[in-house]
Amino acid sequence: MKSIYKVVFMLVICLSLPVTAISGQKSDAQEFEVGVFNFPPFAVIEEGKEPSGILIDYIKPILKKCNLTYSIKGYPPKRLYKYLADGETEIALGVKGVPELEGNVLYSNEKITDIDLRVYSRAETPPIKTKEDMHGKRIITIRGYSYGGFIKYIENPATKIVADVTNGHELAFKKLQAQRADYVLNYSLPSEKALKSINIPGIQSYSISSLELFFIVSKKSPDAENLLKKLEQAFIELKKEGNVFNM
Repeated sequence: MKSIYKVVFMLVICLSLPVTAISGQKSDAQEFEVGVFNFPPFAVIEEGKEPSGILIDYIKPILKKCNLTYSIKGYPPKRLYKYLADGETEIALGVKGVPELEGNVLYSNEKITDIDLRVYSRAETPPIKTKEDMHGKRIITIRGYSYGGFIKYIENPATKIVADVTNGHELAFKKLQAQRADYVLNYSLPSEKALKSINIPGIQSYSISSLELFFIVSKKSPDAENLLKKLEQAFIELKKEGNVFNM
């Protein structure tokens, strides 16, 4: 399962750090460019707007704790991977094992967060525990979500899955409540928020994909190891203070 997502599902946060000509080191006073690619609801890239989303809100306190000045911009995924490998961009937040980054980056020891994709159903409905269990089922999905590429599996005619594409999380669960479909495919965090206002007795869910995200630093970044330690230490301190929310 994970192999499907490793490239497509990677949520990348890239920081372009200008080199200080004299010392070869980076200065915290210089602006760090934060790059993301479109992956709703975790990173949303819209033309003419500043990137937004759950993951961006998550990482901002960490950058602030490091006393970094930064701006956030959206890029295509492959360009971000290339920039990391070349050292043009130096920090990412994503999964391990992306082929384009092999041998070119350092990973944090600390897992920074998880992204959990689940299938929800009513108590009386047989649960879906694997992607194969989805075959032939009618499943509510959120409009505009690619689910890290998983939507292609759903849209494959061979699976005979009927996708009920819905505008928003609350409406998706209201449809489930009204038995207009038997399943909702969604991420755990927005689902939990939606279910606070929608009562579905005995609702059950199973994870079909869970990704661990780590800080990633390009090996070509000056003082890469110390940069990674600084980011990781900021995360650890915020976590101890209770100032990092869970996804």
